[in-house]
Amino acid sequence: MTRLFEVLNGKEANYLLPFYWQHGNHTDRIPTQVQRIYDSGCRALCVESRTHEDFAGEGWWRDMDIILAECEKRGMRVWILDDKHFPTGYANGGIQHKAFHLRQWELVEHHVDVIGPMANATLLVQRNSEESSLIGAYAYRREKGEEVLTGDAIPLTEKVKGGYLYWDIPEGCYRIFFLYKSRRGGRAYYIDMISEESVQVLVDEVYEPHYQRYAHYFGNTLAGFFSDEPSFGNMMVGKHRIDTGMYDRRMGTPGLALPYNENLLRMMSEELGEDAMPYLATLWYKGKGFERARLAYMNAATRLYRDCFTKKLGDWCRERGVEYIGHVIEDQNAHARLHCSGGHYYRSLWWQDMSGIDIVLHQVMPGFADYIHTAIASGGVADPNFYHYVLGQLAASMAHALPHMKGRAMCEVFGAYGWGEGTPMMKWLMDFLMVRGVNHFVPHAFSPSFPDGDCPPHFGAEGHDPQFDGFSALMGYTNKVTHLLYGGVHKASAAIFYHAEGEWMNARGTAMLTEVPARKLFDRQINYDIVCADMLFDESLTSVKDGKLYIGEECFVALIMPYAKVLPEALLTLLNGWAMAGLEILYVDSLTDGAVGKVVKADRLADYLIAQGICDIALGDDYPHLRYYHTVNEGKDVYFFFNESPDTCCSTKVKLTHGGKFVRLRLLDDLVYDDETLGNTATLDLIPGQSEVWVFGEETGRAKPKTQNTEVVLAPTFTVSLADSNDLSTFRPYMITDRLPNITGPDGIQDFGGKMRYGFTLTLNEIPENAALDLGVVGETAKLFVNGKEVGIRVAEPYLFPIDGLLKEGDNEITVEVANTLAYSMRDSFSFYLTLRPSGLLGPVKLLYNES
Repeated sequence: MTRLFEVLNGKEANYLLPFYWQHGNHTDRIPTQVQRIYDSGCRALCVESRTHEDFAGEGWWRDMDIILAECEKRGMRVWILDDKHFPTGYANGGIQHKAFHLRQWELVEHHVDVIGPMANATLLVQRNSEESSLIGAYAYRREKGEEVLTGDAIPLTEKVKGGYLYWDIPEGCYRIFFLYKSRRGGRAYYIDMISEESVQVLVDEVYEPHYQRYAHYFGNTLAGFFSDEPSFGNMMVGKHRIDTGMYDRRMGTPGLALPYNENLLRMMSEELGEDAMPYLATLWYKGKGFERARLAYMNAATRLYRDCFTKKLGDWCRERGVEYIGHVIEDQNAHARLHCSGGHYYRSLWWQDMSGIDIVLHQVMPGFADYIHTAIASGGVADPNFYHYVLGQLAASMAHALPHMKGRAMCEVFGAYGWGEGTPMMKWLMDFLMVRGVNHFVPHAFSPSFPDGDCPPHFGAEGHDPQFDGFSALMGYTNKVTHLLYGGVHKASAAIFYHAEGEWMNARGTAMLTEVPARKLFDRQINYDIVCADMLFDESLTSVKDGKLYIGEECFVALIMPYAKVLPEALLTLLNGWAMAGLEILYVDSLTDGAVGKVVKADRLADYLIAQGICDIALGDDYPHLRYYHTVNEGKDVYFFFNESPDTCCSTKVKLTHGGKFVRLRLLDDLVYDDETLGNTATLDLIPGQSEVWVFGEETGRAKPKTQNTEVVLAPTFTVSLADSNDLSTFRPYMITDRLPNITGPDGIQDFGGKMRYGFTLTLNEIPENAALDLGVVGETAKLFVNGKEVGIRVAEPYLFPIDGLLKEGDNEITVEVANTLAYSMRDSFSFYLTLRPSGLLGPVKLLYNES
C-alpha cells in the first residue's frame, strides 16, 4: 500500500491549514511566523483577516506580499479568510459605504386579535416607508385556547386605505396579520444571502481585489478562500414572549423576522401550486396548511442561499483555479435553522470544495459523551447528543457523497478552549474527529502577538509556548493517521436521514432529531452516514439496486428515518418505491403518515440491525465509547480505533467480516508491527484516550515487540530545574528531591507555566533486555533523554518509552523534560471551563524489562 509506505518513511501529505492571525503590526516578524508554522508540521495556513487593521488596504497587501512569498519558498499553500469582520458577509464595508440599498430584507409581521361582530371596525396600520412596506393583510379565525389559526385566510389587503384597515368583523375571534417587507430584523451592514446582486458586493470588495493583485499565485501558492460562519442573520423583532436562543430560531418562532424577497415568495408559490401570501402567517403560528407552507418557505430560502451565495462564490473561485471552503454555525442543530446558520447544512455548503464544521468554545470535552456540560458557547452548555453523534458525521457524510469535494471534510479545531487545552486534550480531539471521518484540520490558531487574549491557545506564542514541541509532534501524528484514512471509500452499514424537512414541517419538539438514532448506532459500533433528501433525489448520485442504497461510492444496507409525523409527499413517494423494491427502510418509533416500511423502537434499533447482520464489526464485550472508522484504501481495509472513554480500558476481541495479515500502528507511541487475525477475529487493547490503526493485506517485516515481564518502581533522587515561559531555554535549579510533587500544587509555584527538567541516575549492574521506561502520570508532555540521546516525545498517555540499546552497565543519566500549559500563568477566561492537569513528572517512574 503506497500510503502505508509513505507514512513509514515520512512522506505523508499535509492535511493541516491552521489559522494565522494578522494584526498589521508585525510585518517584520512574518518570515519567522511562517517558519514556525512550517516547523510545526503544517504545510498550509489560513490567513485570518478580521484581526488586521487595514484589510484589503495597503497594509494588508504589504503583509500578504510577504506571506505569499515566504510560503512559496517553503512549498506551503495559503487560504484567505474572506472578510474584514466576522462572520462572513460584511463585504469589507461594501454594503455600509457603497451599496446600502442591497442590505437584507426581512418578512416581519404585526398581528392583533379582534372580537366580532363589529361593523365598520377600523384598525391602525403602519404607513409605508423606504424601510418598510405592507405586502399583505389577512385575518384568520381562532378558537378558544391555543394560538391556532383555523380555516382559510380572509384577504384584507385591499381594505387598507391610507394607514387604516376597514373591516366588518364577523362574529367570533380573529387574528389579523399585517405582513411587511422590512429592513428590521436583519444585520444592518451585511449582504443579503438570498440576493445574488447583494452577494456580488462581497465578490467586488474582497475576491476581485485579491485576484487583481495575486492572479499569478492563484492555483499554486494561493489555494483559495475561506468563509467563516456566514448566515441568514435574521433576528427577533417586536414583542415576543420567548427567545430560546440563537441556535433555536426556527420555523414557528413568534417574533422572528424571516429572510425575504420576491424570488422567495415566487418559489414558495410555485412549490405550493397557489399563491403563498395567504399562508405566510402560518410560518409563525400553526394553521391550515402550515406543514406545506413551512416546507415551501425553507426550501425557497435555503436553495436561494445555496445558489446566490455558496454557488456564486464557489464558481468564482473554480473559474480562477482556486477553491472555496468554510463552514456555517452547526451548534446544537442550528445547521437546520435560521438566524446564525444557513437553514440546511448540506445546501449551505453544497458548492464548497470541502465540507466544513468547527469544534471550539468547549463544545466537545473528553468524558462528557453522556452529560450535558458547561461551555463558553452560546447558552452556556453543550449537548453531547449533537456534538458527539452528529457534528463530525455531517462533514464526513457530505464529503463522502459529493464527488467534487473529493472526500475532504474539514474542521476548525482547538480555538477558544483556553491555554489549559494541553496536548493530551488536543490529541483526544484529533482522534475524536478522525474516527468520525474528518480529514482536514484548521488548528486555531497561530498569533504573532504574546500575550494575545483573542481565543487562545496560540501555538508557539512567540517562543513562550512550553508545549510547542508536543503540538508539533501531534501535528505529525495527525498527518500520518489521516494519510492512511483519506482517499478511500468509507464502509458504513446504514444511512440516517437528515432531519431538516421533518423539523420544518412538524410542530416544535414533535419531530425526532437525527441524533437519536445516531447515538443508538454509534454506541454499538454501527457506523453510518447522514444523508439528505437532495442526495436521495439526485439520480447522478443515488440509486437502489438489489435492496441496497448506493450514494456516490458508498453502499448502505438500511436507511433509517427519524420519526416525523409528516414528510414531503415527493420524498415519501420515492421512499415507498424503494421499500417496495426491497430496500430496508426503518422508521424509528412510529411510521410517518403515508409511509411504507418497518417500525423499530429507538431502544431496539441497534439490536435489530445486528440481528439482521447490518453491522461491520462485533465486539466480544460492551464498550459503548469505543469508536472506529473503516475505509477501503487502495484496495486495502483500513480500520482506525479510538477509546474515547476517560476512565475505562478497552480489552476485547473484534470480529471482522474478513481476516488475514495486517499491520498495527500506534503512531504516537512509535509502535508498528505485523499481526494476523485468528479466523476473522483480532484482539484490541486500548487504555483511555488511546488509538490504533489496522492496515490489512500488508506486512512491514516488523515483529510484535515482546511484553516485559518485570517492572521495578524507581526511587532515585531527582534534580529538578525550571524554565518559565519568559525564557524556555534557561533552566534554573528548583529542588533536589526523592518525591515527585505537583509543581503547581498548593505547596508549589501555583502560577508556573513553562518546562520542568528532571535528572536522575539509573545504576545498573547489567544491561536489561527489552527495556522501557514508564513515566507514569505526567502533566502534560514529556521528552526523554538517555545518556544525552533524545529518545522521543510523548504528548498523552501512555508516557512509555522503549530504551533498549541505550543503556549501559553502571550509571545511566536520565533526563525528562516536562511541559505544562500556560493556563497557570496566564489564567485566561477560557481556561476557567477546563480541569487543569497537575504539572510536572508525578510518576511512579518504572523500569520495565524482560527477566530471563
